[in-house]
Amino acid sequence: MPDALLAGLPRIARVAEEVRLRGVLALAAGAAAAAWWTIQWLLDQPVEPGRTWALALLTAVLAAVSGAINVPRRLREGLRNPRFPSPRVVYETRADGRDRRIRLSGAVFLSTIVILIFDQLADWGGVTAGVIVGTAAGLGVADLIEARRWARAERERDADLFVRVGPRALVAGFGRVEVYEVPSPPKEGNAWR
Repeated sequence: MPDALLAGLPRIARVAEEVRLRGVLALAAGAAAAAWWTIQWLLDQPVEPGRTWALALLTAVLAAVSGAINVPRRLREGLRNPRFPSPRVVYETRADGRDRRIRLSGAVFLSTIVILIFDQLADWGGVTAGVIVGTAAGLGVADLIEARRWARAERERDADLFVRVGPRALVAGFGRVEVYEVPSPPKEGNAWR
C-alpha cells in the first residue's frame, strides 16, 4: 500500500522497544532539567537547593511507587489474553517509528524548556526542575524495568509482542493497552550442518 493510504491508520509497534524508548526519553528529560538547574546554581542564579532536591526525592518516590503498582498490572493485563493482529493491521516501520519518536522527544523537551523558563520568570528558585527530575527518574526507571519484563515475556513465549499506537499519537498509551502476539519466525540454523 502507498504511504498516503496508510496515513491516519493506527499502527502496531513492538512493546518492549516502545516502553524502553519511553523510559530512556524520560531519563534524558530529567537529566536535561538537572543540567539546567546545575548551570543556574553554578552561575549564582537564585536557586533553592533544599526545596528543589526535597521535591525531586518526593516525586521520585511517588513515581517509583506508581511504577511498582502499575508495571505488574500492565504486564498481567497485557499478557492475559493477547490477540493475533488482523490481516489489515499496519506494522510500524523503523522510519515511521523514528519519525514519531523524534516528534515525541521534541515535544517533551520543548515542554520541559517552557516549564523551566516559567520557573525562572516566576522566581520559584528552580523547584520545578526538582519535580521534573524526580518524576522523570521514577517513571524512566519503571519503564526500563517494564521493558525488560516485556522482552523476557517475548523470549518465554517465543513470540513478538506488539502494542497499538494511535494514528496521531506520539507514544503508546500508559494505561490499559491491547497487546498483539505474533509467533517469532523460525530461527535459521547453521547452513553448514
